[in-house]
Amino acid sequence: MYLLFLDESGIPGEDGIFALGGVAIRVDQWAEVKDRFESCLDEAGWPAEKEFKWSEINTSTDAENASYPVYDCLSDMPLSCLVTVLYTDGEDPEFHERYFADADTIYRTALTFVAERFQLFLAKQDSWGVIVLDSRRYEEDDRIRRYFDRIHKEGTDFAELDRIVDGLLLGPSHYSLGLQLADLVVGPTRAAQFQGLGTSSRCFKKLKPNFMTHPDTGRLVGVGLKIFPLPKTEEDKEEDRLFRPA
Repeated sequence: MYLLFLDESGIPGEDGIFALGGVAIRVDQWAEVKDRFESCLDEAGWPAEKEFKWSEINTSTDAENASYPVYDCLSDMPLSCLVTVLYTDGEDPEFHERYFADADTIYRTALTFVAERFQLFLAKQDSWGVIVLDSRRYEEDDRIRRYFDRIHKEGTDFAELDRIVDGLLLGPSHYSLGLQLADLVVGPTRAAQFQGLGTSSRCFKKLKPNFMTHPDTGRLVGVGLKIFPLPKTEEDKEEDRLFRPA
């Protein structure tokens, strides 16, 4: 069984680029991941009582310095990364209404794409999984839980979610190592879309081999990394967009 820990980056409906994603960890490898990550933070000189967050890396020299050994460590762990990045400022009103009408719709769109890809990953592994989501406000949590219960029961337009066990589990990130790891994945993945070369691009590239890929082609975009909508011009290739300077 796998646990998929999810966190968000960006504010749905406000930032123009919203991401939801994180890490899938096999249950029997949880203790290994926990021990190795805690040892890595200790060796990097990071205080044991302080959460290591992506936002810290962007604002603290100490955290940025620690990010080099930390992301080296993450890239060598048994983690499977999965992120959906949404560009929510499209001009097509019908398209916008369907996928990005408001903050709830944006979040549901992202969660649907993630759940579909987690289902395919679980089928490939011949396993089952649980989704653990970073908690927000009670009302938002309740709405997204009820939405997920519906698609879990009825399926989405493209997938049955029968390998995902039960409904969503929600909790605050500072109590969950898995949600902290999700933050360290989804943060740089989103930021690499628009910040160009720099810390976010470096961290994302370090994690790239950990992302879920197509079992036959090794393709990343559309599998472990869902970018929606995709760029349509010849100059704006899918992979190149990840590292394009702002």
